[in-house]
Amino acid sequence: MAAEKSAGRERAFAFVLIALSLAAFFVLNVLTPVQRDDWSYAFDFVTKGRISSFGDIFRSLGIHYVRVNGRLPVHFLAHLFQWIGKTAFDFINTAAFAGLITLIYFHAFGTLRGFRPYAWLAAFVGVWALTPAFGESLLWVTGASNYLYGILMVLLYLIPFRRCLEDERPRNKPWYALPALLLGVVAGWTNENTGGALAVLILCLAIWRLVGKKRVPFWWWAGLAGVAAGVAIMVLAPGELSRLSGAGGTGGLYAILPRAARITLDLVRFFWPGIAVWVLLLVVFIAKKRDGRLLRFPVVMLIAGCAASYSMALSPQMPSRVWCGPLIFFIISALALWRAAGEPSLPKAPLRVLAAALCAALVMAHFAFVVPKLVSTKTAFDARAADAAERLARGERDLTLDPVSGSGSRFDAAEPWNDISVDPDNWLNVALARYYGADSVAAKER
Repeated sequence: MAAEKSAGRERAFAFVLIALSLAAFFVLNVLTPVQRDDWSYAFDFVTKGRISSFGDIFRSLGIHYVRVNGRLPVHFLAHLFQWIGKTAFDFINTAAFAGLITLIYFHAFGTLRGFRPYAWLAAFVGVWALTPAFGESLLWVTGASNYLYGILMVLLYLIPFRRCLEDERPRNKPWYALPALLLGVVAGWTNENTGGALAVLILCLAIWRLVGKKRVPFWWWAGLAGVAAGVAIMVLAPGELSRLSGAGGTGGLYAILPRAARITLDLVRFFWPGIAVWVLLLVVFIAKKRDGRLLRFPVVMLIAGCAASYSMALSPQMPSRVWCGPLIFFIISALALWRAAGEPSLPKAPLRVLAAALCAALVMAHFAFVVPKLVSTKTAFDARAADAAERLARGERDLTLDPVSGSGSRFDAAEPWNDISVDPDNWLNVALARYYGADSVAAKER
């Protein structure tokens, strides 16, 4: 009885930490203002009027596909969130982030039964500590629409594949193929690198089953075809091709190889603590002489993470915010490897609680360090908005306003240089002028 009470208290403590982690994420979301691309996605790209209906969104996405890029599902969300407002987004985004961490856990373990809250917290800490551009990828409205919701859709789509991965006779009804195909198109259509990684992942899982002499359901192949179609629709968009050409194009092998080398350096620079943990878990796995077949899933997820990373060698640029997707695959791989290694942990509850408390204290200390930086940036955005509103109320139409620059923290979505320029025709100046309802906006010269 005493042991059960102790286990219950330990579990309750872990759930309190989960609640605190989500509360911290919510606070950071509230402190991240509407900025940059958000100003554009508040408007219909065709009529230049504010988004006020689903019809506006779909009309805007038509020209977006032709002139901007092909990522329509995630930019549908960017428009939608601007329509419903920042406050609603803060709550929805916190729930989406909780769902993302839960899906990391689910794919690592293959089930939510026997839920291990410390493993959930480990995934949270991994995302918190290793995401190179946390603010841009997960807190900023347009960034989160692309990178948080993009990988969220990918992991949601993978649920049925994960559930039947090791079944001897998975369900294979003919009508499964159609939703697998159609939803696969949407999942593949999310982001260039994670969509491609999803196709590689499904193919690897199918090969896994074939090597194990297990039947691959027809709907898996339909899903793979759908994902491939979604990726093709995205990367062949006129806006996508135009943007790629304007950035210098894919280039030949002599351009791709140096990019791949830079990606390798960035991968090590950003993720070296996670790489060290993965290697340590592999050593434990080998030392315990675990069944080698248990390594299959961690390795497949590792391959997916590498595919999501190195596919960006085809692009002239890989902004830090893009690393969010590869990181999620890597964390799933590490958690799955921990499970394969026999779930090594501290043997006594007091030691586990102490270790969890120390980790929580470090995260809370970092949170306390980051919050003032975000408050400072948000205050600057709010002050500029108040200044603009006051000038517009006085009848001014051409505004000269203070530019805002971010703190440089990876949790700050604002870039660490001036967001608007002295040129009123700069696209960000034009977007901000439209957002404020002014004729033009220019930055004050300093």
